[in-house]
Amino acid sequence: MTPPLVLQIANERVLAPGSRFVRAFGRLASDGLLRHAVVSPLALLGGGRDAALEELHVQVGELRPDAVLVQSPGAFPWTDNDVRALLASLGYPPVVFWEGDAWGGRKQLMPGSVAWLKAAARVHSVALGPQAALLRRHSPTPVRYVPHVLPLSFDDTPVPPLGEAFEDVVAMGNCYVRFGCWGGLEGSLDRSRMVRGLRRLPGCRFAVYGARWRGRGARGPAPFSRQVEVLRQGRITAGWDHFTGYPGYFSDRLPIALSAGRPHVTSRQPGLEWLPGPDTGLHLAATPAEAVGIVRRLLAADDDGLHAAGLRGHAWVRERLTDREALLHMLGGLVTLPSPPADPWQAFANTLVPA
Repeated sequence: MTPPLVLQIANERVLAPGSRFVRAFGRLASDGLLRHAVVSPLALLGGGRDAALEELHVQVGELRPDAVLVQSPGAFPWTDNDVRALLASLGYPPVVFWEGDAWGGRKQLMPGSVAWLKAAARVHSVALGPQAALLRRHSPTPVRYVPHVLPLSFDDTPVPPLGEAFEDVVAMGNCYVRFGCWGGLEGSLDRSRMVRGLRRLPGCRFAVYGARWRGRGARGPAPFSRQVEVLRQGRITAGWDHFTGYPGYFSDRLPIALSAGRPHVTSRQPGLEWLPGPDTGLHLAATPAEAVGIVRRLLAADDDGLHAAGLRGHAWVRERLTDREALLHMLGGLVTLPSPPADPWQAFANTLVPA
């Protein structure tokens, strides 16, 4: 029996083997579970919108996929007619829409996303609450939860001992606060407060990576592909998410940090009870002050204990929370695939947000 064909419509400006979900699809294909094709409209946009759509139709050719996975379309200017025309050429396969960003406030949902939401048989979002309500206004189907996961594009290299770290704490995330003013994203001020508190810890070797940070320890942005390497420069890692009021939400930096194999301190959002805890190196805090207090306590802890917890976190995320498991979760039922591990996926397998 021929495995099902899944067409991935990516949102990368440069489509590469390390692009999101590509390596996970490759793993599933090598296991004989499915066949995979991928296109990225944004990578074709340099010649203009009409030329990009024409080339896209050429690339999909005579494909008749069993399902289509559409990643957050981003800046590509899809219209309803564009979506209908493409799906007609593909034989009207069911569409799974993956929303991997959080939207709200000044960050408004783009028209291309609205066009695909209208055509989706399934909608999966990394955030619920206001986010799910926003998506549901444009979707004929309930919104399902899928957490951010570790991209398999990050190599599974051995976790180095803490003694090899030359920083005590490495924080990561862009700064959206200037001169004490709010940058328009929920959580911006709290991220700034956490970094300020970490800088004040006595004797702490501190580095913060991300755009627009100034002052002690500011190192500038870290390339996405090097985040694990950069995080391993610290004995402890820290972050603070935006949209902390959105149930279930965290950025992909949480699984990336766990993969780095260091104890990680970050914000606690509602709906994250299924995540592992301190024994697995993950410490969630309700406030920036609590996060700084946790870091202070960890700095005084024994390196062997911290390293052991980091190794458990590394193993947990690698075994249970990668983009391979996310694909099994999102595509299951539309095409024949095994289920992802019950722990943790069963905890939110039936999480739906109806109209």
